[in-house]
Amino acid sequence: MASSKHSARSLRLRLLALLLVPLLSLAVLWAFAAYLTTRDALGKYEASTTYEKVAVPGTALATALEQERLSAAVLVSTTGGGERGGVTTARASTDAAQAAFRRSALSGDARRAMNGTTRQRLGGLLTQLDGLAGVRAKVDAGSVDAVGVINDYDAVVDAVLHLFGGMVLINDPDIYRQGTALISVSTAGDFMMRENALVTAALATRAKRFTGAEYAMFTRNAANGRYLFDSAMAEVGPSLRGPLQELAGSAELGTLRSLEDAIVADGARASLAPRERDWRATVTPLTATWTQTADRTGAILTDETKPIGDRIMFMLFAAAGFGLLAVVCSIVVSVLFGRSLARELTGLQRAALDLAEERLPRVIRRLRAGEKVDVEAEVPPVRAGRSREVVMVAEALTTLQRTAVQAAIVEARLRQGINQVFLNLAWRSQSLLHRQLTMLDTMERQASDPDALEGLFALDHLTTRMRRHAEGLVILSGAAPARGWHNPVAVRDILRAAIAEVEDYTRVVVEAAAPAALDGSVVADITHLLAELIENATVFSPPPTQVHVRGELAVRGYAVEIEDRGIGMNEAELADANHRLAYPPEFDLADSDRLGLFIVGRLAERHGIEVRLTASPYGGARSVVLIPLDFIAGDDGSDYEQAWHDEPSDDAAWPATPPWRPRGRAMPPLPAAAG
Repeated sequence: MASSKHSARSLRLRLLALLLVPLLSLAVLWAFAAYLTTRDALGKYEASTTYEKVAVPGTALATALEQERLSAAVLVSTTGGGERGGVTTARASTDAAQAAFRRSALSGDARRAMNGTTRQRLGGLLTQLDGLAGVRAKVDAGSVDAVGVINDYDAVVDAVLHLFGGMVLINDPDIYRQGTALISVSTAGDFMMRENALVTAALATRAKRFTGAEYAMFTRNAANGRYLFDSAMAEVGPSLRGPLQELAGSAELGTLRSLEDAIVADGARASLAPRERDWRATVTPLTATWTQTADRTGAILTDETKPIGDRIMFMLFAAAGFGLLAVVCSIVVSVLFGRSLARELTGLQRAALDLAEERLPRVIRRLRAGEKVDVEAEVPPVRAGRSREVVMVAEALTTLQRTAVQAAIVEARLRQGINQVFLNLAWRSQSLLHRQLTMLDTMERQASDPDALEGLFALDHLTTRMRRHAEGLVILSGAAPARGWHNPVAVRDILRAAIAEVEDYTRVVVEAAAPAALDGSVVADITHLLAELIENATVFSPPPTQVHVRGELAVRGYAVEIEDRGIGMNEAELADANHRLAYPPEFDLADSDRLGLFIVGRLAERHGIEVRLTASPYGGARSVVLIPLDFIAGDDGSDYEQAWHDEPSDDAAWPATPPWRPRGRAMPPLPAAAG
């Protein structure tokens, strides 16, 4: 019944999968599209939060760093300490701006709004800020020139601008382009501040001129600043172009460009003193104007992201609502249809299971009992469902049932015929073999030549083994062997008789056998069972090795162990063999290589004997046969057919004798096998 329940549940699951997988796929696609749209909208909202929490305090921090860079460059360029106060004030402003930036940028709202790139770049900026103390120490020690100071502070300011670049990574091409342009404008402004630091530091010296390195840096900064500003002007949209055009058309910016051209044209050795007043009068107001323009354009761009996000969210909720409703309706309709179809298919399944588990086994049992079977009575029409296709399947199943029952009848008759053939052949063979054994017994009694007697013994052994194989045919046919005993027989004699039916009997050693006798009704079957197991042990172990047999009384009966030193069996093979022994299957003509196990299982099942195979610690296999207490008839019994001759002591291991078939005559002794 467990198998039936499992099959029914599997049928429902497959039907539900057939109906729901497309719907679930649609739902997943809808959810994925909704996720992408939501991410875009949230990204625009997050851009506003990031701007307020990171960009605004970051701009203030960059301005403070630029001022500190200017003061430090002037300090290292002057011979006196007159600029120390300016550096101290600039550092205090930077520290205050840095503290405000850390509080805002590291807040929970800011971290939740950051994308992964911004979060990574924030970590890099914080690392640069942590190294600011080392930069200041070099300035205080005077171990660095103006170019070195500017380069050190440039690294920190570049980290701030790099952070701003990560904040515009939004899935909107227009917003991304505008944000990138604003970053370029801010970077161009920083290049102007670097130029100012170089010029101011040079004017603080007695020579009032650039060194070669300072001139090269000034030229490079001027070119980079112009390129970034011009590129940004080409990318900005209409809403941002107005403020940036005011900056581009201002008199201060025009004057700055003229001064840059003149300084570059003068060369590194020219004095900057003639241009000092114009430079200061231009850069100071231009710096303020540049900062105001950057703030205005940043606020405009942030405001533009909000209505775009609102529209996207509105469209998202509208599409999500209708899409979700459609998906739910589709699922409900599919589930109702699936339940109806599942009921019809379940009816077909029950009919098929009833045939496989009830009617067909019942027919086979009746056929084996010799009863006649009416096919029409055993195969009623299958009626399940109202769908045309299901009705057609039901009709096909009815035909299938009738064919299966008819095939079972034919197969049962064929099996009966085969069993009868086996039985007839086995009885004829046994009759001939018994006559042959009688003739051999007479010849053995009359023989006087040792060589001839040895040959007769070998022929006697071969005939005994042939008799066992003939009994195997009887067992396969389901009948009982013809041999039988009225009186109990000693276990040791049964073991000797089983060993005598094995081809390579000289390798078998009985190490110990506790005194006991078995009921005569089971002697033949147990002898045959043990002979099959001992035969397997000799066949599947190397020729030089011995097979050890032990017998002892146990709580639940008499146990016989057969152990070889062969190749053994893996866990899967052992499990399969033990299952066949515990639950012997119907004999299959195609599986003739397992006749030994099948015969052992059939005999064990007939008498309730437990047979189990395990791995031997010596590398081979061990067979344990447990004979129930019901078959034990005392400690001693009659010999197999007569008294045993030359029996060794009980505590010594005794070898198998030559082919042993008691006839009232002692067999020639063999050398004891090595234990």
